[in-house]
Amino acid sequence: MHVEDHAGFRVLIKNLLNSQSDMEVVAQAASLDEARARVAGSEIDVAVLDLSLPDGNGLDLIPELRQANPDVGVLILSANLDPAGPERAPDAGADEILDKLAPVEAVLNSVRKLGPNP
Repeated sequence: MHVEDHAGFRVLIKNLLNSQSDMEVVAQAASLDEARARVAGSEIDVAVLDLSLPDGNGLDLIPELRQANPDVGVLILSANLDPAGPERAPDAGADEILDKLAPVEAVLNSVRKLGPNP
């Protein structure tokens, strides 16, 4: 699952992940409300979340993701890495945090690391 309010970045991440033979984006959302509607109906192994969404903070979705799948990996991928977000992220249940400017390989490595083992 990828939750990102910027449509262009959402498309880029979807194309990047879907281009990998071991990855598939099963759900995308532009807001917390959209994400909440998709959590129940999707089998999510890894969630890639933005912090700044139009209706709240991506961290607020983590408890619902964990309730649907306790083993879900959570990667925060955000340009809004003000001190409040990264400091709260581990306590909120995020497994990793990357800036959107991180190299593509770092994003792919994080998703692989957080995903299910083959």
